[in-house]
Amino acid sequence: MTTYQIRVDKELKNNFLKTTKERWLDWSTIIRYFMESYTEKPEIVNFTVEKDFLDWIMDDKKIVSKLWKISNKLDDIWF
Repeated sequence: MTTYQIRVDKELKNNFLKTTKERWLDWSTIIRYFMESYTEKPEIVNFTVEKDFLDWIMDDKKIVSKLWKISNKLDDIWF
């Protein structure tokens, strides 16, 4: 068994807990169910990012510079 910690908006958290409680469900069971379902069939969630958006980001020198800094910091931490 392991613990999973995530950050979410307070309102989202409260609405989620309220909804699960109204249905007499344990919120952690719902999270585990989603994780199992997604693992078995990842196509149930579809996130798409338009190629134009990525091109726009990579053309922005300020953003690219920050991405490089983040990447270098992560390299230092992990390696």
